[in-house]
Amino acid sequence: MTLTRRDFISLSSTAALTATLAACGNSGTADSGGDQRFTYWSMWQQGEPQQVLLAELFEAFTEKTGIQVEAQWAGREVLTQVLPRLNSGNPPDLVDQAASDFPAKLGLDNLADLTDLWAMPIDGEDITVGESVPESLMDALRTDGKIFCFPYSVAGETIFFNKRITPELVENPPQSFDDLLAYLDERKAAGRTPIALDGDIKDYEAYWLESALLRAGGRGVITEAAQDATGEKFGSKPWVDATEAIGTLIAGGYFPAGFQGTKFPTQQASFADQSTKTDMILMGTWFPSEASSSLEKSGDDPDSVEWGSFKFPAVGDNAGAGIAISGPTGFAIPIKARNQDAAKTWMAYFANKERCGRIASDAKNLTARTDIDQSPELADYGREYAEASDVVPFTDGVGVAEPQWVTDVWQPLVNDLFGAKIDAAQFREQLAANTVTYHGNQ
Repeated sequence: MTLTRRDFISLSSTAALTATLAACGNSGTADSGGDQRFTYWSMWQQGEPQQVLLAELFEAFTEKTGIQVEAQWAGREVLTQVLPRLNSGNPPDLVDQAASDFPAKLGLDNLADLTDLWAMPIDGEDITVGESVPESLMDALRTDGKIFCFPYSVAGETIFFNKRITPELVENPPQSFDDLLAYLDERKAAGRTPIALDGDIKDYEAYWLESALLRAGGRGVITEAAQDATGEKFGSKPWVDATEAIGTLIAGGYFPAGFQGTKFPTQQASFADQSTKTDMILMGTWFPSEASSSLEKSGDDPDSVEWGSFKFPAVGDNAGAGIAISGPTGFAIPIKARNQDAAKTWMAYFANKERCGRIASDAKNLTARTDIDQSPELADYGREYAEASDVVPFTDGVGVAEPQWVTDVWQPLVNDLFGAKIDAAQFREQLAANTVTYHGNQ
């Protein structure tokens, strides 16, 4: 789908950008750059498929344009490393992460507006960058008229399993949360530790709550509660049903011992190689790629995992029965970055169908472009996504709507709940009280 031109601004806003675009020309090539350079801090770690792919493309980009790329492969918590540099006025020129994390962790005011990028021609194609981005993604990429993220991948959230270990889940996945608990009890009785979870990543713990809440209450259940200055919505039936369900899950002993104290990707790697005898993991659709990479690194066979997934089961009144959780991952530019034009030239280069298509073919992730064949490892989620009656962003979009609430209120209490420091009722009570305080301080 094509974005409306009224979202674009004149490309002549700065002399440097005009020079970069003039070098690109009408044919959509990037044969320029001179001695320019930019720094890129990545969410990917050394050796991951995405890192290998990007490093290779950076070399080709530099050869074609002369623009040097200084990459730092920082890992998933890259934005926590960016923030101090942002505050000191010397941030990297380009970072990547889930789109919803940018305003939540860096702040919308600290992100450059990419509207001019949307009008740049894609290198090697006869369309603009904006024309390659589905309109359905724009709510996740734009806030208050500012486009702050260029998406190269679309991630979903689903429950993965290995068909070779638990073939019964192919035809008979749990339909309700009670079904899930009963199945987990069976696996536990058989000597298994049913659920893998890297608990040092707060967002991964929160996936369980988010999925349960969206099933129980439907779209808006989290964001509306976060924006309720009275705190009363946390006592609603969907919140009670979902949090009590997850409280039961936490108390059931289904996670590996010490899961909050290990370092990512210990637990997901242990799921892949079966060193922890875990059966399922609620994770983003990047997981098969990451797990296959860890197996290769350890000398194991990636084909030992036959990937399957199933949608999160019904919770409570199941108001969100038709929901699929999905959101884009992409690049953003800190507003104080010193080499923004060079970073934008890279994005227009990478947006090319053949290059960004390698996100599917090489990295086994879903691509943001809809005209690219997707990875077979994600076939089950692809059907879940296609059959959904509603597609909701990660965390119900609250990371964009109320980013400070996520970091100040939500994440600390999620960590306490999964660490068994508080129970479900205390979780709701403290969420309500802290949300009232949060709004009182705005």
